[in-house]
Amino acid sequence: MITQRAMRAKFVQMATLVGLAGLILGKAVSQDHTHSEPDYGPEIRAGASELIETGQIPNAITLIAEDNMIVFRDAQGWQDVSSDIAASEAMLFRHFSSSKPMTCAAIMTLVDDGLVDIEAPVKTYLPAFSDMQVRTAEGLVPAERDITIRDLMTHTSGIVYGQSPSLVSSDYTEANVNAIANRMDESLAEHNQRLAEMPLVAQPGTEWNYGESMGVLGGVVEAVSGQSFGDYLHSRLFAPLEMNDTGFYAADDRAERLSQLYMRDEEGHAQPVGDYPGFGGDYRKAPALEYGGAGLVGTAGDAMNFLIMLLNGGAFNGKRVLSEESVAMMTTDQLDPALGTAPISFGFPDPRWENVGFGFCGLVVRPGAAGHLGAAGEYGWSGLAGTDTWIDPEANRAVVIATQAIPNPASGLDYPLSTLVRTAIYGD
Repeated sequence: MITQRAMRAKFVQMATLVGLAGLILGKAVSQDHTHSEPDYGPEIRAGASELIETGQIPNAITLIAEDNMIVFRDAQGWQDVSSDIAASEAMLFRHFSSSKPMTCAAIMTLVDDGLVDIEAPVKTYLPAFSDMQVRTAEGLVPAERDITIRDLMTHTSGIVYGQSPSLVSSDYTEANVNAIANRMDESLAEHNQRLAEMPLVAQPGTEWNYGESMGVLGGVVEAVSGQSFGDYLHSRLFAPLEMNDTGFYAADDRAERLSQLYMRDEEGHAQPVGDYPGFGGDYRKAPALEYGGAGLVGTAGDAMNFLIMLLNGGAFNGKRVLSEESVAMMTTDQLDPALGTAPISFGFPDPRWENVGFGFCGLVVRPGAAGHLGAAGEYGWSGLAGTDTWIDPEANRAVVIATQAIPNPASGLDYPLSTLVRTAIYGD
């Protein structure tokens, strides 16, 4: 039996497909009624519907561009399940960590302007990051060299997330150093000052460790530009890329388009978590801390504009946003070969990371990455609540996936929408 909710979802889905078809480089074009859907389209659409109907995710927004044209788009589910507010491409979602490549792009604009040197010590711009200490099993030892901007952009700085198990977890926990949890309570400068007092988990440049490095990059932007991080992002990235709905909160009339946030329970069903402070609190209010590692909200269309710019070597709609050299550096593996064939680690062995390297603020798939559902040369990053954004230069493809369902360790740390889309595109 088809429920009334299911009928409404199908209507919204069809309206989206009919009324919003066809973009080139972020601009609406006349609909091409002869254009056939990619072979992977029906599998994505049917699979997303099943994930929503079974309660695993509340919503699913998918945009795929090939050769600078949107070839597939799908919006299903609910912006707010309890209120029967249907999801659409206009829905705002929390990027969480898919904010990171945008932070990197902001730094690269300053590199293009000759104002930031990638190889320079961070202390050149933020003196608090001088004389760092490293925690070892035997105790604290001095850092053998300074943290550089490159270290921050490649997660080899020794700075971590305190909530992840490590030798420095207790240091972060006792000092309450957690950018996303404190985004309403302290400024970026205040946060970075306290972060600089934390010991490093490893000597700079010697290990890949996921952490709060991108927040430090935001501080570098503020120090060099003299603007708030949010203002700089708007002027140098979001405005020229026509990312009109992207920012650090859902301001004014955009608030009504912000998705509810969910977390999957032990049975794998998405349950609302409200404005839980540990996930950043109320994203309808301006934060004190504009955090480049996880703080942005936006639409799928905005995120696609960013990816199209990368695919086009830094240009968007005739405007030069980044130099070709900067985009090439961002999207090329930057890790030292000495870090091995599986440098990316989240604390446990995972074959999916074999032959996956890291560029600036995003993964880069190396040839022979058999465990990764993707393509060699892919660049991108994902977010806590199920966002996944990447470019596949070989296929001239860009993909944006958005949902708002945080995984639960008890039911598996998986992202079913991302797996679905990747399998449909790249699976056998």
